[in-house]
Amino acid sequence: MKRCVVFLVLGAFLFAYNAKAWECEYGTVNAWVKLSDDTQWREAMVDGVTLKIHEPFKVKVRVTTKTECHVGIELYDPGVTKVFEVVDGPSKNGEDIDEINRANGWSKTYEWTVRPTGKWTGAYGPLNVFIQFTRPYIGDYEIIDKTIIHAYISSEEWKEGENKESSHSSHGMPAFEFFAVMAAIAIVAWRRRKVG
Repeated sequence: MKRCVVFLVLGAFLFAYNAKAWECEYGTVNAWVKLSDDTQWREAMVDGVTLKIHEPFKVKVRVTTKTECHVGIELYDPGVTKVFEVVDGPSKNGEDIDEINRANGWSKTYEWTVRPTGKWTGAYGPLNVFIQFTRPYIGDYEIIDKTIIHAYISSEEWKEGENKESSHSSHGMPAFEFFAVMAAIAIVAWRRRKVG
């Protein structure tokens, strides 16, 4: 039983740790979001926040290669409606950035300022990043396609200078809390098994 508890706790820890690891055989991707009233970057995926129409926020994506490859990067809305628009950055929403013949260990950080368009309100809208690592001459490729932010888009118009810190609180369960909950469950199960 002790082994079972140890494996359960280790498994929960590894799951919580890997939940934020965006990695494949050819590279890794890290992403962050900084909302209008944030003082620090939040690690992606950011969930359970509310944004108003035209409320700007920043997105930062770092791509690192593990082998020589071509890298394609795209920030996009997964649906038909353009929920978000890029105000400033290296590409527009749905537009590719191509990095050709990048060496093993190459790394670059991209930063965009994005805001809700107002075409989709009163519902949640995701903003995703698509990264494709392609081996030159071989044609083999690996894809990382993840949601950076999943925000509720309010029908209210954003006014510059307003502070709405309370609506930006995240309702997701961070990795540490997830690990703590799983560890507590494992301990209770172990104690019950030991008593019974």
